Amino acid sequence: MKECKECPWKIRNKHNDSITEFSKRMDKPHNCHMTKNGGDKLWEINDETKCRGRLKYEKKNSQLE
Repeated sequence: MKECKECPWKIRNKHNDSITEFSKRMDKPHNCHMTKNGGDKLWEINDETKCRGRLKYEKKNSQLE
């Protein structure tokens, strides 16, 4: 499982931080913002376009429990 080159979970900036912090705070996954429908429908989850960085975050946190 590899993130895209612009993944907000990997690339730090103000915009990406707002995506990841909201995702963590609300415990809400999101689509990859680089895919055709991901950017327009970031929070309308589709398994095919789900953000790989978020998936890695979920996997890491599930192992800690």
